Amino acid sequence: MEYGLFMMPLHDPRRDYTGILEEDREAILLAEKLGFSEAWVGEHYSAKTEPIPDPLQFLATLISQTKSIKFATGVINIPQHHPAQIAGNVAQFDHLCRGRYIMGVGPGGLGSDFELFKVFDKNRSEMMLEAIDIVHKIWASDPPYRISGQYWDVTIDAQCQLHLGVGPMLKPYQKPYPPLAVSAMSPNSTTARTAGEKGWGIVSANFMPIGHAVTHWNQYCIGAEEHGRRPDRVKWRVARSILVTESDAEARDYLANDQSSYGWTSYP
Repeated sequence: MEYGLFMMPLHDPRRDYTGILEEDREAILLAEKLGFSEAWVGEHYSAKTEPIPDPLQFLATLISQTKSIKFATGVINIPQHHPAQIAGNVAQFDHLCRGRYIMGVGPGGLGSDFELFKVFDKNRSEMMLEAIDIVHKIWASDPPYRISGQYWDVTIDAQCQLHLGVGPMLKPYQKPYPPLAVSAMSPNSTTARTAGEKGWGIVSANFMPIGHAVTHWNQYCIGAEEHGRRPDRVKWRVARSILVTESDAEARDYLANDQSSYGWTSYP
């Protein structure tokens, strides 16, 4: 078993934003020093308690200061982005970090972001699967691009000028593309089953009841076995909030403080 760091991150919204960004960067630097293998950072556009709208941009500031830790988006909320934008941004980041990237994706989970991006009443799981397929098709092909879907179309045709290098989209550093992991939270998650079918990884979310985790693995195994794949536990990540203190009393005091990070985990 390997240890990773998962940060939404959570902060008191009254704190100075510049200061908390630096604190979050220092946490990842410490995680690498302690031997953690991965650092996952979330994406939220409209929450001061979870204040990183662009995890790729944030993680890029740590590439030159680290050597071994892998960077992961936890997660890119795919329905809120055009697949072509995701394909380009992820490919660039993957080159910048020389392949130290895990592409964590999900359908989103923040109501205010759903309202902001007008995806509240849409089938976000369906959108996520379509977008992943489009991104992978972009990376697997060359222009002209004519990729159609129910929610998005990717077309670069009439404006291709290949002799000038105009038209081709970036391909990632990792071939054929970065490892992909999807988030799962509900019991007997269909997303976990789909991940098993596709050979993707899964991340059992830290704010779910722990009993849901085993159902995620069961569904993952069903999906994998139905498609002739061997379930690989290395691709399963379980996120949990773990508090380490010098004493039991210190832990009790911290957990009783509604201004702590644990207190902000349960904000209304």
